Parts: sequence; structure tokens; C-alpha cells
Amino acid sequence: MRSAASDLDQTSPAPILSLTGVSKSFAGVAALKNVDFDLHGGEVHALLGENGAGKSTLMRVLFGVWQPDSGEISLGGTGSVTINGPRHALALGIGLVSQEPSVVPQLDVAQNIYLGNDKALSLSNRTRSRNAARRILDSLAPGLKETAKVATLGMAERQMVEIARTLARGGRIIAFDEPTSSLTPTERDNLFEIIRSLKRSGRAIVYISHRMNEIHAIADRVTVLRDGSVVAMGPIGNFAPDELNNLIAGRELAHEMERRPTLRDGSSAKEALRIEQLCSDKLHNIDLTLHRGEILGLAGLVGSGRTELVRTIFGADPATDGRIFIDGDAIDIRSPRSAINSGIALIPEDRRGQSLVPQMTVEQNFGLVNHRRFSRHGILRQSYRRSEIARYIGELDIRPRWAEALMRNLSGGNQQKVVIARWLRSGARIFLFDEPTRGIDVGAKTEIHDLLRRLADNGAAVLVISSEMPELLALAHRIGIMRDGRLVHTLSNGPGVTEELLMKFASEEKA
Repeated sequence: MRSAASDLDQTSPAPILSLTGVSKSFAGVAALKNVDFDLHGGEVHALLGENGAGKSTLMRVLFGVWQPDSGEISLGGTGSVTINGPRHALALGIGLVSQEPSVVPQLDVAQNIYLGNDKALSLSNRTRSRNAARRILDSLAPGLKETAKVATLGMAERQMVEIARTLARGGRIIAFDEPTSSLTPTERDNLFEIIRSLKRSGRAIVYISHRMNEIHAIADRVTVLRDGSVVAMGPIGNFAPDELNNLIAGRELAHEMERRPTLRDGSSAKEALRIEQLCSDKLHNIDLTLHRGEILGLAGLVGSGRTELVRTIFGADPATDGRIFIDGDAIDIRSPRSAINSGIALIPEDRRGQSLVPQMTVEQNFGLVNHRRFSRHGILRQSYRRSEIARYIGELDIRPRWAEALMRNLSGGNQQKVVIARWLRSGARIFLFDEPTRGIDVGAKTEIHDLLRRLADNGAAVLVISSEMPELLALAHRIGIMRDGRLVHTLSNGPGVTEELLMKFASEEKA
């Protein structure tokens, strides 16, 4: 992937967006502190920072979700403007493409592009709106049909719908928030070509990502936030990847990210989980053993069956054949409840959709699996639940440090910690993690890694699915590779195990 720095001289001389001195606090805690941020037409400006650094708050201010306590926003050099919500932002030409696109699956592509425009969506204007959508899609995604139901589309196509929605409003500014977290490498490269095309047309792009290789491939400028303040800003060519990581975290991270697990002799370790000839609609005769005190990594390309495997073990998807053993005893797992009762925890990839309730508090989310533990004769012992979540907030360094905070206002890394705290309190001893650091910054990622290591050190059995090969090499004692619903290899981690070797086993018909 090539660097975008050479395109910097194509940007417009005056910014088309300026945020000046923007500050925002919640319950007396400053989320943004006198932040300056600007955008030029024809550039990609990367916005970086740890989870909780203020990136999401800054974007919510830009999209009118929250009003700043102080500071101003100006568009096109016309002076201060007040943005009264996402619909108003879209009308002003500001759009957002997120890692979880805001689309209505039941509607077709054209209807989603003109969502909120009642006139365009009326029956009398249906043909006209579809023709208008087609003209936008011809240059953006020619293969995407304007009449296709969004429910049938993949993640990359849904992102195209969000981009088209912004362009349909004459959008000049498009923010991308972790847009590649669920994309294949080919889909990522296609998205980058779309972004470069948008840049050539004079539009301004905000790009938020935790992946340094992407930042150096697509960005012209970069701004780094830490603890709500700007700590660095400038052309991307001024910063080496390690330097950006250290600026984001405020500490040296190179050694932490390159760690390898201490190799262990698993022959004497106690067996925690064993599956024999496990089958489902998407799995074929899988044999796997997981030991106490072990981290087992699971690699594979998108669609290889990794997620389906942990969902079947957890009872969320039905098995058609095979057996599951816990501590050597055969267990009949037909539902998540029976898995939970057997001491199994699943932390899925889609935190917001499957692990938590965003509009509930940290304390309430913590209690979801543990309701019976915090009740007596059916009556909730709220003071007991509150004291327990307070303990885990301290132990796991969950921020903000108050149980009444709404989950939707926590960063991705802190949301993940709450989910893990819930399962720790449940008494689980077998942990199934599906992409545990997806959408989490490099600093929070090291914290999650350390937490997984602590789980194993304390005798838990940990299975980790990750699409990031360096993550598996840093964490796992053994690494299994899945392909086409089959477990095709299992390797002991060591110096001879490389990213290239794992990719070879994951992608080749015969290695």
C-alpha cells in the first residue's frame, strides 16, 4: 500500500472545516480540552488516539450529537455554525461511515441512500430516486444494484450505501470510523481506492483507525489525541509508525507488542475443554483440546469457520454431530445457558450487538449474566451488585470509574473490560474470545492482552480468535488454523512460527 503523503499539495489552501478551541465535559470530567482540528478539500486527515482519548466525542460534536461547552465550528470559512444533530450535519454535507453502518436492512439501497428525505421516498418519486441513486452508484460502486435489499449486502457494500447517502446530500466531508475492521484485504483495498477517488474530487476525509499500516497508506495529515488534548499534528511523513504508537499511548509500546508467550509443556496440563468430531452446517469433524492455563489461538481467513466454532461450543449455533467434554466429562450443550452453567464464557466480536446493552449503565450490563448471584428470593441486592462492579472497575482499570456511566459512552476497550468483568464474576473458567481487540487502540490492546495472560496464569483456559497474526503470535501457546470449516493444522508457537507460515496454512489448499 502506497503512502498518500505525495498528494498533500493537492489540498485546497483554506480549510473547509475548522474546529477551534473545542471543549466538552461530562459530569465534571473533561473529554475534550481546547481541541483545534481542521480539514482541507482533497486530503485524508487521520484522527488517532487511544479509546477514551476523545476521538468519538470530537466526532459526536462534529455530527451534532453533542454541543461543545466552548469553542466553535466553522464550515468553508463562513464563520461559526451550530450543528443541531446528525440530520442537520448531513444536510450541511458532513457524513459518517462507521465500522457498523447505520442502515435499515429491510429497505433497498436507494431507500437507504435517501433515508430521511420523505419526498424522495414517496411512491410517486420512487423511480426518480432510484435513478438518482443509480447515477451516484455508477461512479462509486457500479456492481451495487439500487434495488437490492440492504439485508442481503455484506459489510463493504453497506459502507458504500453510507458513502452514497452523503454524496446524495452534496457531501463535502466524510468521516470513516474504523471502516476496515470487518473487511477482507481485497475489500479494504477497494475501499482505499474509493477514498482516493473521493479525495481527487476535492472532498475532505477524516480517517479513524488503530492500524498504523493503513494510516501510512491512506493519510496525508495526522492528529493525535490523548486524554482529550491534541498532543501531535502534522504531515504523516513526519511520523514513524512506532512514534505514532508511543504518542497515542504516552509510553513505549514496541517491546509490549512484540512479546512472545513463554512456551509450556502441555502434556501435564489439565484438560479443560475437548471437542471430538464436532459438526454443524458449517463445521466438519473438528477435534480440539484446550488446557487449563493455556491460550489457544485460532487463525483463518474470513469465512473459515472460526466464529461458527465458538458459537457452536457455546450452544448459540446447533451442532449436528460430535461431543463436547468439560474437565473430562461429556456435556450436552444445547443453549448458551447450559454453556454458562458449565463454566464457559463467550465474548463475541460484535460487542454492541451481542455483548452489551448500550443504553444501560455499566453496573446493569455487569449484572446481565449474574442476575441470580445478585438476587435473594428474586429480589435484587443492588448494593451487593454495586460493590462487586466497583471492585472490578478498580481491578481492571475501567474508565470512567463510576458504575452509573452509560455503556454507550465508554470507549471500545473499556466496554470490553466490562464484558470480561461480567464473565469473571460468573465463575467462568473457559473463555472464548472472538476478535477481542477489534476496534481497540494499541494502548488498550496491550491491556486486554495482559488481562488474557492473567486469566491463563490463574488457571483459566482461553481460546482467542484473531485476524491479526501478530496478536496470535504474541498471545498464544498454540495456534490452530481453520479453513473451509475444518481445523487443518495446530502448531506450538515458537521462533519458527511466522505470520507468513500462518497465512500459508490458512490460504493454501495444501500446505
